[in-house]
Amino acid sequence: MALISLGESRWRMLRRALRSKRFNFTDCRNQTRNDQEHFDWLVEHEFFQPLGNDLYEVSVKGKSAADLGFYEV
Repeated sequence: MALISLGESRWRMLRRALRSKRFNFTDCRNQTRNDQEHFDWLVEHEFFQPLGNDLYEVSVKGKSAADLGFYEV
């Protein structure tokens, strides 16, 4: 298995989401033009788990990647 970097923008979004138990997109955005694309990528790769009603939760995979900014492929 290899460790791949999340990239700074995605990592900051993930770290910002850790502050709350449940969050939506506006709670963790970085105020850049690529925020929606990065958020969708984090949901697609299971770093965020959708709870319905536009609410999300950081998954176990997301919590482990939030420390150093790396994830396993």
